[in-house]
Amino acid sequence: MKQSEVDMERALFAGAVAATAFLATTWVDSQVSSHPYNDLKLVGQFFTTRSPAWIIQGVAGHYTFALLVSLLYARWGYNLLPGPGWLKGLIFLQIENSLIYPGAVIFDKVHAGVRSGQLPPLLSRKSFWGQLLRHVAFGLALGALYKPERDRES
Repeated sequence: MKQSEVDMERALFAGAVAATAFLATTWVDSQVSSHPYNDLKLVGQFFTTRSPAWIIQGVAGHYTFALLVSLLYARWGYNLLPGPGWLKGLIFLQIENSLIYPGAVIFDKVHAGVRSGQLPPLLSRKSFWGQLLRHVAFGLALGALYKPERDRES
């Protein structure tokens, strides 16, 4: 395997586990903070708040995006970022969060779930800290689990 090649099977496995860690952190955070933020609603209720359509869209969208992020990490983040795997994953997801989160300015205005009151706005202190925490969980899991075969032998 060349230095720049992605270990696809490991990247997808790590991404699926990391996506599940993200959702678990969402649930725990919602219970502890009493902030009813739901990332499946964030993804699934963009266009509709009708159930079960938003649930299906939320789960499919969440895992699809997570797998895409894991492949990007495996291709670039793993090779370019410093430190052990867990730190690389943590840094990579904080970069991703920093690039995407500013879109909340527009997102909150057009999101069906936010407009209907079923989802708190993304631009709030509680939502910001929750997203930060969830991205930490995702990054740590992704970074801890993804290590290509070429590096496992050393």
